[in-house]
Amino acid sequence: MKSNKWKFLLTGAVALALMAGCSKNQATTATSTGSSSTTTTTTTNASYFTEKDYDTSYDESTASTVKLSGSSATVSGDGVAVSGSTVTISKAGTYVISGTSDGVQLKIEAGDSDDVHIILDGVTMTNTEAPISATKAGHVYITLKDGTTSTLSDSSSSTDEDADAVIFSKGDLTINGKGTLTIDAKKDKGIKANDTLHITGGTFKITSVGDGLNVNDELNIANTTMTIDATEDAVKVDNDDDLTVGNMYLANNTMTISAGDDAIHASKDLILDSGTYKITQSVEGIEGKTITINDGTISIEASDDGINAADGSLSSDSMAAQDGVFITINGGNITINMASGDTDAIDSNGDLTINGGTLNITAQSAFDFSGSSYYNGGSLTVNGETVTEITESMMGGGGPQGGFGGGPGGGR
Repeated sequence: MKSNKWKFLLTGAVALALMAGCSKNQATTATSTGSSSTTTTTTTNASYFTEKDYDTSYDESTASTVKLSGSSATVSGDGVAVSGSTVTISKAGTYVISGTSDGVQLKIEAGDSDDVHIILDGVTMTNTEAPISATKAGHVYITLKDGTTSTLSDSSSSTDEDADAVIFSKGDLTINGKGTLTIDAKKDKGIKANDTLHITGGTFKITSVGDGLNVNDELNIANTTMTIDATEDAVKVDNDDDLTVGNMYLANNTMTISAGDDAIHASKDLILDSGTYKITQSVEGIEGKTITINDGTISIEASDDGINAADGSLSSDSMAAQDGVFITINGGNITINMASGDTDAIDSNGDLTINGGTLNITAQSAFDFSGSSYYNGGSLTVNGETVTEITESMMGGGGPQGGFGGGPGGGR
């Protein structure tokens, strides 16, 4: 199911316009006076999660069970069957998974409207292909049982090009609970959802040779602790076929990220509400078509752009401002440390607005923008010196660089 839950406040090049369809759970005010523009956006988790996203309850006495053991499993209850090393869930219900296996795959092939609730009760699963593969269901919910650690891994010799992840869901996926999930993705991605992925709790330790989290339509994460070491992008939502989706919302997380490419990437709108985000390595630290930072403690080490807003569907050859592209910083404690060379700490292919927060930037180019800039409040320190305005400081005058999403000059 494609998700269109997101509606955002978009700014123009000079004046602000409130676009239709803002969520009833958002309170937004905008004022414009002279050459300055102030935008305040208040968001609530209710806009981005459902009650079921948080629901970890289940009745163990009526749940079906899967007890993993070696290369097979023992199952009991309705809706689940085992054949050799394949455990298949075929209908809506709750399924408690426990034990240790090597070569067992849990497949979810239920009805199009079936909600399937998986309880991971301290399992260890290794498999050549995706240990958990949900190819058909209405919505899959995975609960990490409190006090348990589950460990999942695939193999570099996996042959499934569609389910190229340790956990794969063709449809909507929710992960919740207070347990720990460790993922070792040897083939490609850690967790992949073709539609939406909502995560509302848990401790995650993800190592991947590809992307850590890879989602097509919507990626919302709250109340988690995550350590991600990804060879490619770490936290990514991107849809090249449908430009109305590709949104991300982050709140109250503690994330430590090392990425070979983008650390946090959204192809459309990215809102960061709160939490602690430590990006120890990246090409682009935080990237989206629009980026709104309301609060949080953020530290970024990057080799291209620290925070970058650009429309990935457009060519980057032109230096003209891109419609609907902006970076707005309303608060937070943000530290950006850039590599030397033609790099930008904060780079917007549209407008750049700073309304508050504390920014400490170490870079040869602190600010780069194609549209208008507005500095309405907050504390700015660039290379140890306090600054009181946003001015372009492109090293050597800038100029068109590479495309959106990675490589030198990815922002422009």
